[in-house]
Amino acid sequence: MHKMNKLTVAACLGLILGIGQAVAGPKPDQVNRLTEDLTPMGSERAGNADGTIPEWTGGITTPPAGYSPGDHHPDPFADDQPLFRIDASNYMEHADKLGVGQKAMFERYPDTYFMDVYPTRRSVSFPQRSLDMSIENAKTATLAADGEGVINAAEGFPFPFPENAYELMWNHKLKPKGTGGIRYNNQVAPTVDGKYTFVKLREELLGLYYKEGVTIADINNILLYFFQEVESPARLAGNILLVHETLNQVELGRQAWIYNPGQRRVRRAPN
Repeated sequence: MHKMNKLTVAACLGLILGIGQAVAGPKPDQVNRLTEDLTPMGSERAGNADGTIPEWTGGITTPPAGYSPGDHHPDPFADDQPLFRIDASNYMEHADKLGVGQKAMFERYPDTYFMDVYPTRRSVSFPQRSLDMSIENAKTATLAADGEGVINAAEGFPFPFPENAYELMWNHKLKPKGTGGIRYNNQVAPTVDGKYTFVKLREELLGLYYKEGVTIADINNILLYFFQEVESPARLAGNILLVHETLNQVELGRQAWIYNPGQRRVRRAPN
């Protein structure tokens, strides 16, 4: 069955992406707002007028009852019930909140595809130090030339008051992720007739930007190290990707290397 079990009601933020040179700078005169009407990330603390989006009060800071480290993350809102369902018969009533791909799914699978819409929960949270550093970044962070890097920021969101697409992009790239970890990433790309190849990846990440107490100078312009190895299918197994992602890409761009076991060679990407 083609279905989506949960869809959170959320506000749509329209972004006008300007073309040309990025203009940005610190906002020390607005920093007090990050502890008043705005969150330390720069979003509105208050809910919306009709009550479908609640106030942000810090998010989930403790795990649900019964959770032990290493468990799959349990649903913290397991008792929530759908507010309504969107299906092929009524999706045009909600068209202003649906993407092009979602509309196409209703049209292609009118009998089986639907969305159950649940209450909005503003559950996101970050370590207090990340929030504190985001406030500090608002006083000092600037963009490198042409928006290709960040200067004078550390650990948190660099631009709580984003003014252009570059600052929005860097907020996304530098959102707190922790200093590292290992994961298995399973990928499936089905064709229209339902055929697919299952690809299993092992990935490791070390994020220097997020290490407590470091500065851009301390991390030698390395945002993060990323390692990926394909474990299956057999025809792809052993392919390795290594990436050094930089923080100021004007100074030094992304560095990446690929190992192909069939060629037994390491190559720069692109070469």
